[in-house]
Amino acid sequence: MRARQLIGAQVQAWANKQMATGRVVSALEQRRVAQLVFDRRFGFGALQPFLERSDVENIVINGCRQTWISYTNGSKEPGPPVAETDEDLIEWVQLLARRGNTGREFSHASPLLDIALHDGVRLAVVGWVARHPHLAIRVHRLVDITLEQLSDLGTLTPALEQFLRAAIAARRNIIVCGEVNTGKTTLVRALAGAIPPQERIITLESDFELFLDDPRLAHRHQDVVALEARQANSEGAGEVRLQDLVPACLRLNPDRVIVGEARHGELAPMLEVMYSGARGSMCTLHVHRPEHVFSRVVQLARRADLGLGADDVHLMFGLAEPLIVYLERDKTTNERYVSQVMEVGPPADSSEPTRNLVFTAGQDGRANPAEGHISPSLLDELLAQGFDSALLKPARGSWA
Repeated sequence: MRARQLIGAQVQAWANKQMATGRVVSALEQRRVAQLVFDRRFGFGALQPFLERSDVENIVINGCRQTWISYTNGSKEPGPPVAETDEDLIEWVQLLARRGNTGREFSHASPLLDIALHDGVRLAVVGWVARHPHLAIRVHRLVDITLEQLSDLGTLTPALEQFLRAAIAARRNIIVCGEVNTGKTTLVRALAGAIPPQERIITLESDFELFLDDPRLAHRHQDVVALEARQANSEGAGEVRLQDLVPACLRLNPDRVIVGEARHGELAPMLEVMYSGARGSMCTLHVHRPEHVFSRVVQLARRADLGLGADDVHLMFGLAEPLIVYLERDKTTNERYVSQVMEVGPPADSSEPTRNLVFTAGQDGRANPAEGHISPSLLDELLAQGFDSALLKPARGSWA
């Protein structure tokens, strides 16, 4: 790599100057300095060794002197300081901000930063509204992941895996719900892996996290368009919102559309896509409890000032007929697992959509089949894709 060669040459020149003053810089120290410079300019500085580990999940930074490393087993340990001063930390963040796809700004005028960086790393920063800059780095380790692997990890049972695989083949819309850090994006990646490779997928995200267009996934997805929302510049121009991208992407002829996270006005157009534009589409949704999902979609519609009443939103939601897959995280073991799968249909006796709990939480909180709680139409669609209905019996489909 050209950058390493240039850095090596500069370090060698520095070592020669040191030798002129009587100090000998060993070859080992020169390599160490060169690596530190490279990591600072092209990596994550003192944090780079942690990001290269397979067991690091999240890193948070509270000002220049305090760092915390969270591991996949749920443990948390202090890490190294990343800068000499908060001003140096801000300068480093501004350097990182320029590496993203849209080159986002971090300044007094734009004190909030969310950006996807390379190799599945997402950075969120808050500055100038606290005593110190605060950073959160999330590492997406499971980029090339399958439903079968999630079964091996305990996120799904074999029965639930087959159910979701058949639902994807039947072009059922799916909304993956859960709290923060429950594995929603990972599950969507695995669900996308079950989409036939020849289908055209368009992903829409506030910040790139799905990475379905990653060259490492070329064997799974041959035709992917990844779109990312864009913030306004310092003059307030150039903004492209996620809700603007949803209808625009339909002109690019998608077979399926995947919205990384529905948070604002993109929910309503996404439901339209699910209903009439690209059946078999997906999105994620932050929900504290699975029973709150209907109130949540109404809340998002009101927040976006879409001019839709609760009945209108419920009707759109019901007509999309999504499957709601709810994820939870065991805060003791850090294990992620599906606890519930709900089938949603158009409103019938009330203004809210109808619902069937196809899989419901067992005594340990994990999803077990709720025998008989599935509509004949959904069951027929699944059977047409080769699904074994016996897997919906508790004796065959339970976690035990």
